[in-house]
Amino acid sequence: DVTRRTQLEAELRDRVQLAEFQAEIGASLTGALSSRAMLQRCAELMVSAFDAAFARIWTLDDAAGVLQLQASAGLYTHLDGAHARVPVGVYKIGLIAHERAPHLSNRVVDDPRISDPAWARREGMVAFAGYPLVIAGRVVGVMAMFARHPLDDGHLRAMASVADHLALAIERRRAEADLVAAKARPEGAYRAWT
Repeated sequence: DVTRRTQLEAELRDRVQLAEFQAEIGASLTGALSSRAMLQRCAELMVSAFDAAFARIWTLDDAAGVLQLQASAGLYTHLDGAHARVPVGVYKIGLIAHERAPHLSNRVVDDPRISDPAWARREGMVAFAGYPLVIAGRVVGVMAMFARHPLDDGHLRAMASVADHLALAIERRRAEADLVAAKARPEGAYRAWT
């Protein structure tokens, strides 16, 4: 009876933490932060909420067919490394965008999509969760994280929900930027567009 009660208390604590995480993500996505600061805050929240080794967010440059790293938190915070620009269809991240499907693993070292299993073993990486950021059937980016512990179904559901909200926020920010650019055009050009 005590064991079951302890288990229920732990489950409740996890649910409360996930709810707080989702609320903080929502506040970041709707706040006044710049687009890059918004994405950085979301990556930082993923690291802290999931005790992740690191988390990253890329946005898609449609014209070039390349995912550009916009945010990185945790172990590796640089934005200019080997995975700063990932072509769609290349590496694990590019495949997630190409397939428009999540890639999840709690056995990273044995994952055939890991490009460097020796690195994963050396760094103690256990889990990977990567989600395409899709809006109306179009990929607008990818979010991913590595963890040194298995990720459970609750964590994965929370990440999937965040991916949906993040895709909407990225699309909204792009639409706002397009509107600002259209308004900055000469008067006649703006009227013709509207």
